[in-house]
Amino acid sequence: MSLKLRLNLIITGLLLLIMLAGAVLNIIDARQNARAEIASAEKLALYLFDTPILNGSNAVLGNLGNRPFQLQRLNHMRHLRIELRDVSGRVVDSNQAGIDINPHGKAPDWFGKLLNAVTPRWESTVRQIKFHDQILGELVITPDPSYEYAEIWKQISDLLVLASIFFVSVSLMIAWAVGQALKPTEKILIALTELERGNLEARLPLFDLPELSRIGEKFNRMIETLQQSISRNHRLSQQLISLQEAERKSLARDLHDEFGQCLTAINTDATVVLKHAEKKYPELHASALAISEISHHLIGLVSGLLQQLRPGILDELGLAAALDDLVNTWRSRNKNTSCTIAIRYSPKTFDEVTEVTAYRLVQECLTNITRHAAANLVDIQVHPETRALKSGLLIGVRDNGKGFDETTVDGLGLAGMRERVEGLGGEFILNTRTGKGTEIRAWIPMKDSA
Repeated sequence: MSLKLRLNLIITGLLLLIMLAGAVLNIIDARQNARAEIASAEKLALYLFDTPILNGSNAVLGNLGNRPFQLQRLNHMRHLRIELRDVSGRVVDSNQAGIDINPHGKAPDWFGKLLNAVTPRWESTVRQIKFHDQILGELVITPDPSYEYAEIWKQISDLLVLASIFFVSVSLMIAWAVGQALKPTEKILIALTELERGNLEARLPLFDLPELSRIGEKFNRMIETLQQSISRNHRLSQQLISLQEAERKSLARDLHDEFGQCLTAINTDATVVLKHAEKKYPELHASALAISEISHHLIGLVSGLLQQLRPGILDELGLAAALDDLVNTWRSRNKNTSCTIAIRYSPKTFDEVTEVTAYRLVQECLTNITRHAAANLVDIQVHPETRALKSGLLIGVRDNGKGFDETTVDGLGLAGMRERVEGLGGEFILNTRTGKGTEIRAWIPMKDSA
């Protein structure tokens, strides 16, 4: 449940409770007022009738059928039902005969039952009419709250209408106010989403609310600090990578110029000794052959190390030729896997760091495919691509292997590739799923044109 909906429900619930409490208090007060008014009217009526009845006035000496009390004249006393009954219980006269006792409209039955349930039972008052100890009939005065109930219902209905209008108006105003107050959260969510995508340029605007304004300032300051920290880390990583590549280049040169030449000389001398040993010194033939074979093996090892450290073809012929050579070598070692490569690349377009990064990326991908993917199809794409008016090099490597769960990878290969690419201001995307193969796409922006 959203915060906006929760606040609206809480405020709506409070308003409903207030309205319910007001209605209950109104009913209790109206009930007490009605009972007091009816009781007062009943006492007055009893006083008016008790005097002539007790005094045996001539008003009641005649036939009761002549309506000696003329009760119809008391029709304004609508809180009471006054009936004159003869000895047989037949109603001879009444103050409510033939009149509408409810000019305000009758209250609903359930409302009357509710008030009757919370009000003590209304009891009738009976006065016997005697003359010379002879009972002529009786006068029955019964409280009739229906008129009061109608007035109470009208008052409560009017109040409920006003309260409903007030409730709807307040609810709409509160909903609008809460919506306006929470509207900046959408901007916060957008900024967090951009930050999750790696966009460190995302910033929050200045908010009018002081609380949100402080949050925005802290957020922007945090992003700036994070951006500076990441930039420093990228610079350090690139410096380390550059130093590593320089060290590899230096080591490869030393191996090629020193160790490689020495091995070549040893192999040459061993070949000469082997030829002479066959004719003049047969006892040296086995040793010369062993030296020749060992030196030849070491030359092969040194060539492999040179390829790993710094392929000379990359410096001599460029990235396209180096990648072709890398893929051809990989094919020779993985004959059961079909590997296609498409290169649209102009020599001397990108700087040395970009070319080395692209080469290392493809090299690491092929190594991982050999070790983990168990794939039989590999596709490599290398071509220029412009993003946001900025030229760059796109490298894509896709296989149909078994894939993996990215969250369970502990190796440094993927992290190293990502750091290389992002350290140059590029973008590294990994798409993989168990049983669905793996795709790596990296875009490296061009820095210096050659």
